[in-house]
Amino acid sequence: MKTKAELRREMASKRQALDAGWIDSASAAVVENLQSLPAFQSAKTVALYMAIGGEVRLDPLFATCRQQGKTTAIPVFNPSTKLYEMAAITANTRFETGNYGIPEPVAPAPIALAEIDFMVVPGVAFDRRGNRLGRGGGYYDRLLDGFPGVTAAVAFDFQIVDHVPCAPHDLPVDFLVTETQTAEVPNER
Repeated sequence: MKTKAELRREMASKRQALDAGWIDSASAAVVENLQSLPAFQSAKTVALYMAIGGEVRLDPLFATCRQQGKTTAIPVFNPSTKLYEMAAITANTRFETGNYGIPEPVAPAPIALAEIDFMVVPGVAFDRRGNRLGRGGGYYDRLLDGFPGVTAAVAFDFQIVDHVPCAPHDLPVDFLVTETQTAEVPNER
């Protein structure tokens, strides 16, 4: 069984080898599968993320959500609390490079976690029980702690593994969505 560190190294190597065209094509398929979920379709407020380093790119989904009348939000790092909080994103939002090189709004418009119906979650690897391996800071686990809405992990097929080592504070997701599959997962949340 691989450790978290070994699994992170393995996935980092695989993601670095990805071709940009393949990432765009596979990401489009993931986004299409994500939109087929009834929980996504009925959501009024959707939390997305800004992709970095070979993650599934959600860029077109921001505009699609706006066209469907959905509010979108992304995590924004709060340097005073050292935690991520949610901020609303509009067509007019201007971005700057934030924590970890992730684009963040210049003037964040806070949105309460309780207002979000559906959260799209990135990760390094996932297993079929909904367990998630993040980058190692525990930021999403703290963000998800107490989140009442539906969570969907988006990943490429190769990021779905047999077992993700997890600790009691690691929170599972409700759905796994890749370029070829969409699955509701049993989880302990």
